[in-house]
Amino acid sequence: NDLTLFGRRRGSGETIWDIKQHIGYVSSSLHLDYRVSSSVRNVILSGYFDSIGIYQAVSDRQQQLAAQWLQRLGMSKAADVPFHSLSWGQQRLVLIARALVKHPALLILDEPLQGLDPINRQLVRRFVDVLIGEGKTQLLFVSHHAEDAPQCITHRLTFVPDGSGYRYQQEEVV
Repeated sequence: NDLTLFGRRRGSGETIWDIKQHIGYVSSSLHLDYRVSSSVRNVILSGYFDSIGIYQAVSDRQQQLAAQWLQRLGMSKAADVPFHSLSWGQQRLVLIARALVKHPALLILDEPLQGLDPINRQLVRRFVDVLIGEGKTQLLFVSHHAEDAPQCITHRLTFVPDGSGYRYQQEEVV
């Protein structure tokens, strides 16, 4: 297929790491996989390296930007607490900050509200609205529930049963 990703033709020698530097990703499975013992600050910093945990040197600039994300989350005082000591909703917010720390062109949120109570669902949805509204990152929001979509969503792609398969239907959200 003739496919171009972030200005580069697919198959032109790019690595998965070249592609991943343009993408931030959060899913409930990533949340479950983040089992390493790590501080809230280090979880955010790991977003620079697309890793679970930190295994390379972190620059002063990266430390400063992580501190700004903590401030934006209202968690500056929690920077050094264990990630797993936060509520499930706070953890999800930290993972979204982790995905955005490198200012990706594309943020993929795959079922980001799964497992959250109503208050945290609303908090995460509002946080996403604010962040996407302020930046230049495009959002791909995956959900089985249309009502989960944040207000910043402008287009919806729905897979509709069609015989033995599916077809997709695209519509503008008003």
